[in-house]
Amino acid sequence: MRPAIRTLLAGFAAALLLGAPSARAGDTYVALKGGVLAPTAKDGISAAGGAVTGQFPTSGDVEVALGATFGIIGAQISTGYMWSSQTVTNLGATGTAKASMIPLTVVGQLRLPIFFIQPYLEAGIGGLLNFATTSEAFVSTATTKASFMVVGGAGVDFILGPVLLGAEARYNYITEQTFDWGSMKLSGVTLTANVGYVF
Repeated sequence: MRPAIRTLLAGFAAALLLGAPSARAGDTYVALKGGVLAPTAKDGISAAGGAVTGQFPTSGDVEVALGATFGIIGAQISTGYMWSSQTVTNLGATGTAKASMIPLTVVGQLRLPIFFIQPYLEAGIGGLLNFATTSEAFVSTATTKASFMVVGGAGVDFILGPVLLGAEARYNYITEQTFDWGSMKLSGVTLTANVGYVF
């Protein structure tokens, strides 16, 4: 029994020693993120002086990120595309509001490298460009608005040699956007799976 335990411990130690260099394979990475956007504001869409409101449904988020790690400190810049749409009814008339968003964020990270596993907390700021469209009956409008963002979240990266696999959850606070017809509140949670290349 003891030789089996020794063999198991030796194998575990070898795996840790082999895993440790992979966690330091490189300090810079590029990653593709994909997942969902879950808006949190119940009055995400407000029209007719607040008489008509609705919440944007869960939709999609794709991003590309460039990051660097320096031991327990990390930094990342990312951009991408998020989208959502909602249908509201007012006095029998049905209308649709669509948000097509391009975020740009810069975050700092506090990382805890454990061989090839790197959990982290992050916080940062950014901006969001929204190409909003609304339509009701045969009338449609298109407007572009910009908002300020504050980002906070957590995630984990698995550094497998030059390959990065990870998962991330973020809360994105986005300032309200006001239009001629009403307003949009686009703050929400993004959940993404990440795959990247470490160099």
